[in-house]
Amino acid sequence: MTRPDLAEARRAVERIYGPQASRIWAELLSAARLSGTETEPGAIERLLDVMRSAAPVTALCGEALAIRLASYDRLASAYALMRSSAP
Repeated sequence: MTRPDLAEARRAVERIYGPQASRIWAELLSAARLSGTETEPGAIERLLDVMRSAAPVTALCGEALAIRLASYDRLASAYALMRSSAP
């Protein structure tokens, strides 16, 4: 399992919006003040904040990705704790 990133968010927008995806993706990036090439963990959070406050379909997509991101982060933390306490 990998942590959601901008590339995954873009693929989700493309699946939802098809031919309109490029325009919507550019608008989301602009609103989040991102270029789309960022790789730091905070970039996806910024984008998801914008997505979750956008049109209903985009907001739902952003919420789904946010749930996946939170799940990943919690599972990664639990895994790290388990490894640190293992003999």
